Amino acid sequence: MNDTSSFSPLNTAARASAAAPTPLFGSEADTFVQQMRLAAQAHRAGRLDEAIASYLRLLAVRPGHAELHNNLGVALRLAGKLDASVCHHRLSLAADPDNPALHSNLGNALRATGDLDEAVKHHFRSISLSPDYAEGFFNLALCLRDLDRLDEAVGCFGRALTLAPANRRARVELALALLMRGELAEGFAAYEARKRLPETPVPDFRQPAWDGGPVAGRRILLYPEQGLGDGLLFVRFARELKRRGATVIVLCQAPLKALLAGADYIDAVVAEGEKLPDFDLHASMVSLPHLCAADVAALACEGPYLGAPQDGRITLGRVEGVRLRIGICWAAMPGRPQDRQRSIPFARFLALAGDPELLLFSLQGGQPQKDIQQAGAGGVVHDVGRGIFDFAEAATALSQLDLLISIDAPIAHLAAAMGLPTWVLSPAAADWRWRLGGDGAPWYPSVRLFRQDRPGDWDPVFARVRRELDRLKG
Repeated sequence: MNDTSSFSPLNTAARASAAAPTPLFGSEADTFVQQMRLAAQAHRAGRLDEAIASYLRLLAVRPGHAELHNNLGVALRLAGKLDASVCHHRLSLAADPDNPALHSNLGNALRATGDLDEAVKHHFRSISLSPDYAEGFFNLALCLRDLDRLDEAVGCFGRALTLAPANRRARVELALALLMRGELAEGFAAYEARKRLPETPVPDFRQPAWDGGPVAGRRILLYPEQGLGDGLLFVRFARELKRRGATVIVLCQAPLKALLAGADYIDAVVAEGEKLPDFDLHASMVSLPHLCAADVAALACEGPYLGAPQDGRITLGRVEGVRLRIGICWAAMPGRPQDRQRSIPFARFLALAGDPELLLFSLQGGQPQKDIQQAGAGGVVHDVGRGIFDFAEAATALSQLDLLISIDAPIAHLAAAMGLPTWVLSPAAADWRWRLGGDGAPWYPSVRLFRQDRPGDWDPVFARVRRELDRLKG
């Protein structure tokens, strides 16, 4: 979630350690402090299960200890146990109600659950208690951005940076707010600050990074920095580099290799782990909008830039009387904090399957494929995902569909890059890649966004989907 939570073995921000009902003395107190420090060390090292177990043991000794409840709440949130995290942050705050850090940490946990309005209240309380609390302004800005209160978010990011100018993460999150506000040139330029974050991969290349200068006659290597979706989104700029006279080499995740090898504007494709050919310059694909000085509005007029291979092996069946063949994808792969909000229960899509004019094909990957059989839906939702092993095969399946209805997932980026009508169902706090300056997707003219009005409420989204499907059938 990229927010900032305060925890420490003896956190001065959480002043309520004296709130424990029974004071400890002498060696007993020393042992408690030592165990707190060990638990915090495990926490910082990412050994969350160990840290959580340690905090729970300590709470058995000091059940009213505000700092313990706070640290445990932070660890539980990072472990994805969000409801329990909120409970412990509330207990922490009950022991020390005027602590700005504890209000902000509860706000972070509430944001993770999707309760943005309540989160904002606690973040506002945090900065009212401490007007110079930079982390409080930063965390408030994240919530305001999620709520599309972008002008307020930009102002709070600015205040956080005034108070803590070295906060690189605040600069990156401010850049995303600018992009959502439609300030694309400024936003993409500011987004280069992400390269100074510790989690951003730094390539170990002896060749220089491309600075946006002339590339005619040069061999440029484009490498992936983030996920599969970003590779599918930003590889489009390889076409611009080819127009400028570059020889374009793309380094990509293995599932993308066969798909990208079919693009006529890419000269060579190398999967991660394979030997690289010679090259002169390199660039992150995520940096290409900035380095190419992209005109996003013009990109939308260029048409599809990815396609299915000519020799694809997947063939989708047909049924007499069916008007629309529709692909569906409902669950995010685990690993990102936003996955809980992005994923949709399979039953929501199953409700579309009782229409004889619609034929549904699942392009879902991973463990959620089992949802089809567990729901007894194998006769009405045809599971293509089990036979898809890379994105070239996925493109073959997509090329035979009339429409894809999907959560925010790489398959949606692929369908949109192919020009297939694509309906993206997104949570209220939609990812910035789908929110560049409005309700549409300027990268992708074939995309329509169906976004929650309120966090967690998919009912209006699927009501709109149903109405639009009925309109398409005529």
